[in-house]
Amino acid sequence: MMAIHPSHVPVINEVFSPGPDELARCAELIAAVEAAQREGTGAVAFRGEMVDEAMAATAGLVLERHEALVRWAEELPPSAP
Repeated sequence: MMAIHPSHVPVINEVFSPGPDELARCAELIAAVEAAQREGTGAVAFRGEMVDEAMAATAGLVLERHEALVRWAEELPPSAP
C-alpha cells in the first residue's frame, strides 16, 4: 500500500491488519495442527476444512507480523493534535 502522507499509515495498518477473530482463528489453527502432529497425523480437519503444517506456518506468520506491528506502534511517539 502506498501512502501520500505519514498520517495515513495508521489507517492503512488498521484496514489491512487482521482483526481479533482472524488472530484467534490463526492461534486455534496452529494449536490444532500441533495437536495432530503430536498424535502422528499429517493433516487435520479444522472448522470444516482440512489444514496442514503449511497452513499453520502461514497462520504463524500472520501472528508474528501482528505482534511486530503492535510492538512498532507502541514505540511510536504520540501523534501531534
